[in-house]
Amino acid sequence: MHLFPDYEFTRIFPAIDLRGGRCVRLVQGKRDAEIHYGDDPVAIAEKWVEAGAECLHVIDLGAAFGEDESVEVILEIAKRCPVPVQTGGGIRDESRIAQFLEGGVARVMLGTRAFRDPEFLAARVAEHGAERIMVSLDCEGDRVKVAGWEEDSPLDVERGLDLAREAGVRHLLVTATDRDGTLSGARLDLYERVLEAGFRIVAAGGIGEMNHITPLLELRHASLEGVVVGRALYEGAVDLAEAIETSKNIGAAKD
Repeated sequence: MHLFPDYEFTRIFPAIDLRGGRCVRLVQGKRDAEIHYGDDPVAIAEKWVEAGAECLHVIDLGAAFGEDESVEVILEIAKRCPVPVQTGGGIRDESRIAQFLEGGVARVMLGTRAFRDPEFLAARVAEHGAERIMVSLDCEGDRVKVAGWEEDSPLDVERGLDLAREAGVRHLLVTATDRDGTLSGARLDLYERVLEAGFRIVAAGGIGEMNHITPLLELRHASLEGVVVGRALYEGAVDLAEAIETSKNIGAAKD
């Protein structure tokens, strides 16, 4: 099992989004806006690792939508790839959490169940540790989205952060859902806001070119653990090796 170290600089997380065992991307998370990138997600994961990836971000979109799950694919990625893997999407009970954590996944991301059942979230953090339970803060504007981003929760960003803090959460995936898959650029204001609240975060949503990644890296914030890059990698707009090298160079400059 490969766990996440205490990163000394911001890492690039290649995204692998699964639906029915296939590798896809959705534009703004809309289930009818799918772009298909391949039928062998394990091979794609291995390709990213061979290209230098030091961690992987794997989301089961099908499970989030209540469709066929891709559990075995995720476990195979964790088994075959010698880097830490974080996974989320439709994880709503302890048995699934345990299956992933015992199967080699480094940490599990909770979204809908976390915000609807804070006691469940707190219990999972207490049981597995704050390094292995992460919360997905999926935001459209100032509103937290749930149920595969198809429903508004009653929470704004500040209340969502309060809920996570009260449960003992330290790590957040922060996604600008209105930017995700659009290649239109990151919501720097959102990530800065969450960083100021004291969480370690992985930022996601909207990365379309290197010029969208660099401003995030140049925050040089010790708690910005990573940046998720998806569609831009698959379509060649971002070169993974270049992105990793840039993150290391800016990290070295920070030191």
